[in-house]
Amino acid sequence: MIDRRQIYQDFQAAFPKERLVKMTLTQYTNLERQNSFCYWVESKTYDLGSIWGGSSYKFGIYEYRNKPNKNDSRIVSNDKYAWYNKYDKQTADEAFAIVRSTIFKIAEHAGKGELEAIEKIDELGDAYKWKIAFLYSDETLIPVYKRDMLVKLASYFGMSVTNKTKISDLQRFLIEQKGEKDLFEFYEELLNIVNELDSSNMEHKIWLYAPGENASKWDVCLSQNIMCIGWDDMGNLLEYSSKKEMATKLQDIYGKPGSSFKNDSLALWEFAYEMQVGDIVIVKKGQNQIIGRGIVKSDYTFDDSFSDFKHVRKMQWTNVGEWETVGKNVQKTLTDITKQPDSVKSLEKLFENKSQKQYWWLVASPKIWSFSKTPVGEIQDYTLYNDSGNQRRVFQNFIDAKEGDVVIGYEATPVKQVVAIAEIAKSADGQKIYFKKIESLLNPVDYSVIKDIPGLSGMEFLKNKNGSFFKLTKDEYNILMKLIRGGNPMHNPQYSETIFLDNVFIKSDEYNKLRNLLLAKKNVILQGAPGVGKTYSARRLAYSIIGEEDRTKIEFIQFHQNYSYEDFVMGYKPKEDGGFELRRGVFYNFCRKAQSDPDKKYFFIIDEINRGNMSKIFGELLMLIEKDYRGEKHQIRLAYNDEYFFVPENLYIIGMMNTADRSLAMIDYALRRRFSFFDMVPGFDSDGFKKYQENLDCDAFNRVIDAIKALNVEIAKDDSLGKGFCIGHSYFCNQESIDDMWLGNVIEYDIAPMLREYWFDNDKKFKEETDKLLSLIK
Repeated sequence: MIDRRQIYQDFQAAFPKERLVKMTLTQYTNLERQNSFCYWVESKTYDLGSIWGGSSYKFGIYEYRNKPNKNDSRIVSNDKYAWYNKYDKQTADEAFAIVRSTIFKIAEHAGKGELEAIEKIDELGDAYKWKIAFLYSDETLIPVYKRDMLVKLASYFGMSVTNKTKISDLQRFLIEQKGEKDLFEFYEELLNIVNELDSSNMEHKIWLYAPGENASKWDVCLSQNIMCIGWDDMGNLLEYSSKKEMATKLQDIYGKPGSSFKNDSLALWEFAYEMQVGDIVIVKKGQNQIIGRGIVKSDYTFDDSFSDFKHVRKMQWTNVGEWETVGKNVQKTLTDITKQPDSVKSLEKLFENKSQKQYWWLVASPKIWSFSKTPVGEIQDYTLYNDSGNQRRVFQNFIDAKEGDVVIGYEATPVKQVVAIAEIAKSADGQKIYFKKIESLLNPVDYSVIKDIPGLSGMEFLKNKNGSFFKLTKDEYNILMKLIRGGNPMHNPQYSETIFLDNVFIKSDEYNKLRNLLLAKKNVILQGAPGVGKTYSARRLAYSIIGEEDRTKIEFIQFHQNYSYEDFVMGYKPKEDGGFELRRGVFYNFCRKAQSDPDKKYFFIIDEINRGNMSKIFGELLMLIEKDYRGEKHQIRLAYNDEYFFVPENLYIIGMMNTADRSLAMIDYALRRRFSFFDMVPGFDSDGFKKYQENLDCDAFNRVIDAIKALNVEIAKDDSLGKGFCIGHSYFCNQESIDDMWLGNVIEYDIAPMLREYWFDNDKKFKEETDKLLSLIK
């Protein structure tokens, strides 16, 4: 349930009336979407009556992101602000002085109940000024500001309304109808009346909508409760009088006078003019997926405070999920499918039973059972009565839960984290309820984060933690899922051996050797000269084994001479308020993550592994990383807290070391015994690099690559150097085209300094090889 009174009080705290006279232009309007007066009145207090729609002109003066139309005689602008021409002011500060004074007058009149005085104010538009009046009226006005809606409600209650009936008279009449009822409860009644009247008088349309390419704006739509489309350079769509005028503007914007822009102009026109409040919007992703459904809640507006996709309507999203469609979705951004009854019926059927889904918060006590250790897919029962035979607290929740409902799994003290997502597998049978764990959270969400989020302050669990099974509202669930998905994304791009060989320039048989070596040994070090792609290859090797680009299953760190056990495993660290606390290190945390998901592979990547003191960093865990000492049966007690700990069998370690670094001593035996070593060599002869070279089609590039390959032969033969000093291919990668300047810079500033270090005692050799390379591009 929306707490409208709390929103009202929050606004009063943010902009008390006494502060209005000192409000600055930046406080009034800015492009930061959280803190301006305008943003508060239009968006943050949206549930106190909507003034959504139209353009930013209604604010009198506003900061813009895109320059307003210079042909619009209503507006004057400078390089940052636009304001009403009717103010007859040359500067933004002068114009804002009028706006600020007007707002203060409205607030004063509202507080005194002087509605006729507000009626006479014409410096601001009606809806905007009446919402300001409500916000400073001490709840003596109705939070409805548009005349047509006020007329509709007044007529419903029996008022004889004419064109001359003033908004002040409509407000007074409706306040009389409220009687002794709470204002916001009465407002809820008014909204229901309007919805019923609208439903009986209008046949709503059904729209199929794409929120950006591959649904790229869907998260924004959900978080802001909006739908939005692009073509921002068009500006406010209400300034166009026809689809033809829109198409002409699109031709001008994109420099394509011969293109019809038929579909684009149709989408824009329909979004601004034909879509109506109450229409149904079904959201698509790609050709075969539906991801949501909602109801249009506002008129169109051009919101310049968004960085892109500024054409916006407010939405109430009723269904969020993923559903596969039988046929292919149309490719357009917006399509009216109202007259396609078979398609509409098929799509609406996807949401059957989904609209009745409920959301729950289940608390597990780690002393009794662990939500995090319960295997995914396992069905768990939960008794409706405690050990004393008494009903569990909020017993009705257990009765109301139905099969298919979503459950957020929370572990109580000492864990105090959301650790899993589950679903009700079977409704209560009188003695037990049954749920199935469907996902382990690799990155749990802390209670400390949840308790401080305003939108979750009304959670049953937060109000009274006594109990185990609590109801969540849809809004609460959406906020929690946004937190969860921030660290636990649902889908990752697929990644295969073929993609690896396209990205990483090594030969196919070498890839298979490396992959099999890592899986068998569990610990591998990639060694080679700078530029052979060790770091680049390590991540992609992990992705190729996982099968997708899942960053949650990879941890990347770099060793250095000061890296310690306290950083890596655990140790005491100073606190901000003084003293010390025991903190767990990156390897400890990653091992725990892998332990909680034993069926999946995890990869710990260490760059510059030979720069750290392995015995000092790993401590007692140096033995546990060995293949034969993995798993719980080999657990040992940690030095700092006597906790039993083991390195899981599904964790793989990939190290990287630079063989051309003369400053490092030989790698110690302890490290060498526990790792296999794989030589990374320049990939100039790999199929992937040859394909890359062929696509560039540059003679100078080809000559330089041939010379580098010949130079590598020289380096390999040099007794003071060897294969570990050969020049890698990565210096020449990731280019779509090549020119002589770029090639010269690579040779002069990347290759030459390396050759200088190689032949530091042979200036003639250094100069000879460098000049030879530079001569190839002259």
